[in-house]
Amino acid sequence: MINKKYLIIFLLFLTTCSENSLPINETTTTSTTLILNEISNEEEPDIYVMLLWHQHQPYYPKDADGHFTKPWVRLHATKDYLDMVELVQKYEGLRVTFNLTPTLLNQLRELENGTKDIYWVHTEIEAQELDDDQKTFIRNRFFDISSRTINKSSRYLELKNLRQFPEKWTEADYLDLQVLFNLGWTDPKYLLEEPLNSINRKESNFTENDKTTVLEVHMEIIQKVIPTHLKAYQENDIEIITTPYAHPILPLIHDSNLGKIGDTQSPFPENNYKYPEDAQVHVTKGKQVFENNFGFSPNGMWPGEGAVAQDVLKYFNNENISWIASGEQPLSKSLDVRFQRWVGGVSSKPELLYRPWNTKLDNGESVAIFFRDNYLSDNMFSYSSKRSDLAVAEFENTMLKIREKTTDLDFTPVVSIIADGENFWESYSNDGIDFLNGMYDVLTKYEWIQTVTPSEYLEMHQKNLDVIENLYPASWFQPNYATWIGEVDENVAWDYLYQVRQDFEIAKNSNKYSSDQINAAYEYILLAEGSDWFWWYGDDQDSSVDEYFDKAFRTLLSNVYIELNTEIPEFLDEPINNY
Repeated sequence: MINKKYLIIFLLFLTTCSENSLPINETTTTSTTLILNEISNEEEPDIYVMLLWHQHQPYYPKDADGHFTKPWVRLHATKDYLDMVELVQKYEGLRVTFNLTPTLLNQLRELENGTKDIYWVHTEIEAQELDDDQKTFIRNRFFDISSRTINKSSRYLELKNLRQFPEKWTEADYLDLQVLFNLGWTDPKYLLEEPLNSINRKESNFTENDKTTVLEVHMEIIQKVIPTHLKAYQENDIEIITTPYAHPILPLIHDSNLGKIGDTQSPFPENNYKYPEDAQVHVTKGKQVFENNFGFSPNGMWPGEGAVAQDVLKYFNNENISWIASGEQPLSKSLDVRFQRWVGGVSSKPELLYRPWNTKLDNGESVAIFFRDNYLSDNMFSYSSKRSDLAVAEFENTMLKIREKTTDLDFTPVVSIIADGENFWESYSNDGIDFLNGMYDVLTKYEWIQTVTPSEYLEMHQKNLDVIENLYPASWFQPNYATWIGEVDENVAWDYLYQVRQDFEIAKNSNKYSSDQINAAYEYILLAEGSDWFWWYGDDQDSSVDEYFDKAFRTLLSNVYIELNTEIPEFLDEPINNY
């Protein structure tokens, strides 16, 4: 890219040469013509915005009946995944990137093919047929929804207040709760459409037929999620990418001792988890799942939790992944600089943050990396506490300030906004629809802003990127991996995983098992290597149902032995949360 400011300076120099009869040869004249043509064709905005929504769910283990033990793939599909991509298609010129993780894609496909979650199963049971255990489940779990949703429904709020008096519940109460829970996890856009509009307006006194209709619509929405993303991609509205297979902290799978570089004070697991072959499989298999669903290869990947390190770049390069992304912390540590914020939220070092970088691999090739603006990206969470119009105004003001503070850069800045696309919209009024419309209006109404996908930008400018010589091991929000390793519970979990991985390796090398058994057991190893289980261990994060995630993790590890038809070790019966 040739910067306009320097083009003008160069042309003034040529003019001066001409006026003073200094020699200008044919080459100079030709170059001048080419530059003038480039000026006339110059269409670069003042600011690029790379907006990436991250859609992810871990693989929830199934119960003995083959039902998913959590409903979040289904309920985020009905409330978020489809509506998010459909909303983008309303705005001409808006370009957005969606990250769909392999474990999410696989579960969506299983739901399409008839697998149900246990909340679905408890919804289907007719109210008059519920036994005591099923009633208890519904009273306990069908309030797993935002307080905003409950409070705007007088009937839902009434049932919440009735929870402490289970003896007073009637069949009508259970039936209403079954319907209200599933309506509450449906995007407002679809609640305004028939057949759900008529049901939703009733507010109470629902029928079994109403419940059946709601679940039928849920299935219709689920079946549209993947095809709608593909259609939006084909129509050049979005870029679609994915993540290493089970969303692991890839550097810790490569070598858990990498975590010690940025965390020298915490105790680490007794055993060093070091399986570089697994790290490569996660990238390779993640790409394969993506290709199986969309029919083409992704150009980019969002590493699980933005966890990067120099040592893992080769795994992406081996699969021809041209770009990845992370947060400010790896960039800050790699360049040994500190990012602060000017008034309005603009980075104190826009020349470093508002641009992608190339990395340096031993084979002479490179993987580009985009670094999220943590201020703007994290505001996607905090904006929910504000009125939508005020949140949009704050976002717009930040964009105006960024433009003001970057006019002297010799390149067009790229502001990377990378945020969760599913887990906070219920905290917004109207499920975030008003805010998203307002933000998209801002991004499309100004000529000086242009949204861009990473692949589009790199097609134009990858050769012009500066190089990070050694990418520091860190995650999107920490200069280390301390959220996933270093606390007592986390370390025990890593040691559990290590022991199971060792046992699996012995079994694989024994030649006693069929390839199908080995592959099935290895699948559970990969799923247990996912980041989500370690996220909830320790005191730094609280899910309010930590015991579920602990059990789910140990279930995945136990399934390794089940697939090998061998005895499950006693230590897997011991809850890690007890340590």
